[in-house]
Amino acid sequence: MISVLIVDDHPIVLQGSKSLFQGLNDVFIETEENAAKVLSRMENTHFDVFLIDVNMTIQDGISLAADIKAEQENARIILYTGDDIQSYYPLLIEKKIDGILSKTASQEKVIQTIRSIMNGDLVLSTDFIDYITNRMVDKYDNLKLTNKEKQLMLMLIQGDTNKMIADKLCVTQRTVERYLTQLFTLLDVPSRLEAIELVKEKNLL
Repeated sequence: MISVLIVDDHPIVLQGSKSLFQGLNDVFIETEENAAKVLSRMENTHFDVFLIDVNMTIQDGISLAADIKAEQENARIILYTGDDIQSYYPLLIEKKIDGILSKTASQEKVIQTIRSIMNGDLVLSTDFIDYITNRMVDKYDNLKLTNKEKQLMLMLIQGDTNKMIADKLCVTQRTVERYLTQLFTLLDVPSRLEAIELVKEKNLL
């Protein structure tokens, strides 16, 4: 039996995700809307796989995944997102995420990914190989920032705070924190200062 906890702060999406597993006898599903309650639930229930929405209000899926791994090293983490999954490829390596799924993925794809990960297999899109190849050659020479990433970098160079960036982009500060986490992971830097220095050095703008 594979035990799965689906974490998503949108109740309708959460129930829709749970319904993908109806009729399966080898998969046990539980759900959680509040990311802050996941660690306490782990104290009483063992979960093999965590299917986590990336964009959550209380705590984003990336930081939650790190907290889960700290508590349960062998936990399998699959990020579930409506964004382009290619932007999360660095997390597979840097954050030891086990898989990334689009919320538009088919029922068959979701189930196959969970079962394959439980078997110790790595399930990835074919374009992930291109990403790895680019990293092996020179990750910065071949790196091209998206327009959104360039916009974020320009605001960082200007010295904008997270609140200022949030106001300019008309998003929450939590969303800005997620954007910056993804950007710093992509650049392989720990902070905005190092990101600014690297972008200037490599002429990435």
